[in-house]
Order: sequence, then structure tokens, then C-alpha cells
Amino acid sequence: MCKIDDHHLRQIIDRICGNLDLNSLDRRRAVNRLLIELERLPGRLQSSDPYYLEALDKTWEWVSKSICTFQQRPHLSLEESLVKWINGYLAWRIRDLYLKQNPQYTKEISLDTPTNPSAENSSTLLEQLSETNLGPPTLTGLDGYLEANRTKIIQEIFARFEDYVEKDPEGILRNCYPRNCHQCHCQLLCQRLLFQETPVKVSQLARNLGVNHQTLRYHWKAKCLPLLQRILERLGYSQDE
Repeated sequence: MCKIDDHHLRQIIDRICGNLDLNSLDRRRAVNRLLIELERLPGRLQSSDPYYLEALDKTWEWVSKSICTFQQRPHLSLEESLVKWINGYLAWRIRDLYLKQNPQYTKEISLDTPTNPSAENSSTLLEQLSETNLGPPTLTGLDGYLEANRTKIIQEIFARFEDYVEKDPEGILRNCYPRNCHQCHCQLLCQRLLFQETPVKVSQLARNLGVNHQTLRYHWKAKCLPLLQRILERLGYSQDE
């Protein structure tokens, strides 16, 4: 596999995440282009495991939905960070499918457990995780396992984050709004711009609320986003994760 330029990957990701219309043709094309590039990444986990293809399909579906939450790892290139991010989730998916088909095993499955015990030359999850060419086999396998746990923790944090925004128990989101527009509070903006199944654009939301577009955009970026970031940090999320 050939090396992919980080700048090219970043351009595609920015094109996806800069378009809040999840159903737009341009965004779908950008997502498809990204998946094509990611499939070519050197170091991406390959396996003959019987659960691999199903796990890979689920991984690409997850990447399509979650790419805008991706954070590049410190001291790693964008390409290397993406490989670790994808391999971690893929390994977790293989493990999850294995456990569903083999409920007799505890969820604290060992990395040395064969993934296909009936096969003559069955490989372990650790061996599969080691096929990434990112470092020594044992360390790479451990990295993948830790990355899977990290991904699961982040998903749990964001689930709590969504619940917090919906309930706003302290009222800090509903009480953060621009002057003379009480209905333009951060809870509503977060629900409409981020959580809604088909998020709206700021310009469309401004028209619906009868408020100046620039006023709403400034409030969202200068007030709401920093507030939401602080809430995430309180829930345990770090940008250095």
C-alpha cells in the first residue's frame, strides 16, 4: 500500500465536517472518497478471522458517522493516528462479534484466546492486532487493545454528554443566550445543530428563530461551543485522549 499524504486526508475530513447537512450530495461524496483512501492505509488491520469482514463493515459505518469526533494523536502523523483509531475500533468489533457467538466466554476475554478455536491454525486477538506494521508486535497489539477501550470510554462520555444537554440539570445551557433572544439558548442550538438526526444550518436556524444570522453564529462559536467543551471536560473527556 502506498503512503497517503496527510494534507490530502485533512482536506477530505475538513470537507466532510464543514458540511452540517448530513444528506447533502457533496458530503456523501466526500465520505465515500475518505473511505476509499482509508482502505488504502498501510498498517490497517488485516485478518482471515471469520468475523473480520462483518466487523470491517461495521467499522466503516462507524467511521462515516464518527469522523468529525476524531482527534489526531500527539506526536503521530494524521495517517498513523487514523490507523490506530480504525484498528482499535475494528479489534473491539471482532472481539464483540466473537463474544456474541461464544457467550460461554467472559467479557473479560484474554488477548491470548483463540478467535476461532475450531480452526487448525487459529490466531489470537493479540496476533491479529499485531499485523499493523506500526511497531513491535506485542506493543502494537496492546496499543490496539487499549485503543479499543479508549474508544469505548469516549463513546460512553459522549452518551452522558447528550443526556446532560437534553436535561440541562443546572440550567447553564438554557441561561446562555444572546441579548433580546431568550429562545436562542445553547441547549436549543446544540440540539438543532449537533444532535438532530438531520442537523440544520446556522442560517436556516436563524431564519426560523427570527434572529440575525451573524448574531446567532457568533453566539454559537464564542459562547456555546466553549461551554459545551467545558461540560465534556467535566464528564472526563480530554482533547489529548
